[in-house]
Amino acid sequence: MSSVGNRLRPDNRLKRPEEYKQVFSSKRRSSDKSFLFLAKTNSFNLARLGLAVPKKYIHSAVERNRLKRIIRESFRLKQEKLKGNDIVVVVRNKMDVNNKNIESILTKHWDIVIK
Repeated sequence: MSSVGNRLRPDNRLKRPEEYKQVFSSKRRSSDKSFLFLAKTNSFNLARLGLAVPKKYIHSAVERNRLKRIIRESFRLKQEKLKGNDIVVVVRNKMDVNNKNIESILTKHWDIVIK
């Protein structure tokens, strides 16, 4: 089984600063002490993801990258339900939780954003 089909495609990512600014100006939000989710409807028939994981909260590059991988994978699994939305996930606080807890927190936020 090839993992190429299970990747998050480049067209499913927010890349330009203007795209991020549009999402940050949106009023659709979901947040808790660890994450801030911002969502805005887009004119495409696909979901796009942007990430902001500041060094201020997650000092280790290994941990930042691990967290980004978990968020991207969670998004990839939910992207069919999120079609037509641009979403930015901002990490707000240092987290010392395991992958399962992070996944359950992310699922809660994806469900709120979908509504």
